[in-house]
Amino acid sequence: MKRFAVVIFFLVIFLFWNSPMVKAQFSEAGVEQFKVAVDAPDFTLKELGGGKVSLRELRGKIVVLNFFATW
Repeated sequence: MKRFAVVIFFLVIFLFWNSPMVKAQFSEAGVEQFKVAVDAPDFTLKELGGGKVSLRELRGKIVVLNFFATW
């Protein structure tokens, strides 16, 4: 249990220590938080089973999009 508490402690310290650096990197890149909520554009994807699912059907649910590429 002590080991878990130590890991959590250092994780929290690490996150707070890097917070200003992360904010600086985002502002340097020109990335800012939206001032007004913006809806994601609707799109439809094919499921592995052959069906289709659209983003509009998932409104109000948590959606995780995983974009990856093999180069």
